[in-house]
Amino acid sequence: MLDYNLEKRGEASLYEYVYQQIRDDIVAGRIAAGEHLPSKRAFASHLGISVITIENAYSQLLAEGYICSKPRRGYYACELSDAPVLPLAAGGIDRDTVSVGPSAHDVNGRTEQFAPLSPSALEAARLWQSALRATLTSEDEREIFSPAPAQGTARLRRAIAHHLRGTRGMNIDPDNIVIGAGAQLLDTMLVQLLGADKVYAVEDPGYLRLTRIYQAMGCNVRHIPLDDGGVDLSTLQKSGTDVLHLMPSHQYPTGLVTSIARRYALLSWAAERPGRYLIEDDFDCEFRLAGKPIPALTSIDAAQSVIYTNTFSKSLSSALRLAYMVLPDELMERFRRNLGFYASSVSSVDQVALARLLESGDYERHVNRVRVRAREARDGLAALVRKTFPAGEVSIEHEDAGLYCTVVAERGTDGSSFAQALTRSSIPFVDISECYWCADGASAPENSSQILVQYDDLSPKVLNTLELQLMEALCNLSE
Repeated sequence: MLDYNLEKRGEASLYEYVYQQIRDDIVAGRIAAGEHLPSKRAFASHLGISVITIENAYSQLLAEGYICSKPRRGYYACELSDAPVLPLAAGGIDRDTVSVGPSAHDVNGRTEQFAPLSPSALEAARLWQSALRATLTSEDEREIFSPAPAQGTARLRRAIAHHLRGTRGMNIDPDNIVIGAGAQLLDTMLVQLLGADKVYAVEDPGYLRLTRIYQAMGCNVRHIPLDDGGVDLSTLQKSGTDVLHLMPSHQYPTGLVTSIARRYALLSWAAERPGRYLIEDDFDCEFRLAGKPIPALTSIDAAQSVIYTNTFSKSLSSALRLAYMVLPDELMERFRRNLGFYASSVSSVDQVALARLLESGDYERHVNRVRVRAREARDGLAALVRKTFPAGEVSIEHEDAGLYCTVVAERGTDGSSFAQALTRSSIPFVDISECYWCADGASAPENSSQILVQYDDLSPKVLNTLELQLMEALCNLSE
């Protein structure tokens, strides 16, 4: 039986401490791969704590891929690949500091089409207007109207580094951060930095515009399929890839979370050859609705082979074009040497306004309110699906991983009516079959229909309308 001294947990909650201890034991090999973990009830009784505490700890370990569940047999430790990784942080991540996600047609601030502003977007717009007014009236004019350095203002870079330390467990030097006007600009700068002669790979299904960006820069692009653990390693190893662009914490559009074993294997792949890099597109990173956010791949990268990218465009407004990347030391020196002549693409006013939001805590309070609404929408959608499809012909996957979920309907069943009802209810959604790059011979699964639905589009009123449309559609099918 595992035995942990709960008096040493410090400020960590009980479930966080138990999660950390088991996680560290699996990483260190003290819990062997395949070893059976104690049952929740027996473990809780042994430690003298509640079963729900053990359940929460096991759920987090399961979400990150440290353990697996076998029906009617319990939980087992997963095998982890050997990789050069940093020690895992003991303090845990503040899961109450999160960001707001994009619309169903928007990835990393890259808007696919116009849509009515959601309640979260309206709230964000008012927050940004207030921040701009405060910046213009109270900040030093020399700071807000002077040209920003190529990397961005030191104040915003410090604020972002502090934000990443609290939300993603990343100990980042602000001097390694580069601010840019949107993720697309940073993608093109990375090609300039790494070289267009490299072979770039993206996930399939994935964000198709990313392929077109790399192709427009003259790059050779590969498309790597996904399995249950993340990017398929066998295909990646055969592809001749130099740079892999992936979304490990919440993949678009599937919602898949890359397992910890696969993360270690990817770090090993990158470390095998000089010049290999992983671009961690931390889309939807902090938006987990249950448990702790999934730690960033960068937070365990000891070989400095991960380039971290993220954006505030999706949490405030895509119109703001606020994104950033964190470069390894070697690439940061290359940036200063080869790209340091660029003027900053984001105004100093906007950078100072964003820094104020991060420093004051207004940003965190705003996104926490949005997360509460997202949980309510998630619960409402789950209840509606259970009520309307009690036989399970429609199911929801990855419902806790971020601010959208995947709705799966088995083909040839009444589940096909779900997408029709969404359309009639004017609820935006993404058909995942349209996110495959079929030019590489890939094809969408034929046995089921998978669609992406964002919680921010599901108010109680909208869910009521959806239920009526579903009942009507099901009645028509039965006639």
